[in-house]
Amino acid sequence: MLNEVLVYDDTFSKDFKTEGVNRNVLGMVGTGYLDGKMLLSKHALELGFNNQSDKNNTAIHEFVHLIDKADGDIDGVPKLLLDKQYVIPWIDMVYEEMEASKIKNSDINAYGYTNKTEFFAVIAEYFFERPDLFSKKHPKLFEMMSKVFKQK
Repeated sequence: MLNEVLVYDDTFSKDFKTEGVNRNVLGMVGTGYLDGKMLLSKHALELGFNNQSDKNNTAIHEFVHLIDKADGDIDGVPKLLLDKQYVIPWIDMVYEEMEASKIKNSDINAYGYTNKTEFFAVIAEYFFERPDLFSKKHPKLFEMMSKVFKQK
């Protein structure tokens, strides 16, 4: 559940500092004492909505983490949005895509391949920012994301 959105002027560190080194965080969904809070960089928000051709959008990314977390776990499986019969095919598809990325050069942001949680958030950015390109380059993923977000 989202109770509060905190917007920082620019990037921040993992310990929420706005000055000094290691300020590379654009957004995050809070956990622990920050549960129910989303932290976002104003600069990243503006960039995400002003550039609609780069397949990146911090707001979409972090809101997708919230959607993922709604079933209790941030695990890359949007159980609340995905009909039960699609959960196993979704997990299989994510695994196959992540394995294939080791062999082929992908146009999906490399950050998405760090783990299945980030994969879901990164391809959601791509799905909403560049649906035309996503459907052309990744038709099976596009079809599944259309089911996840009830776009068909």
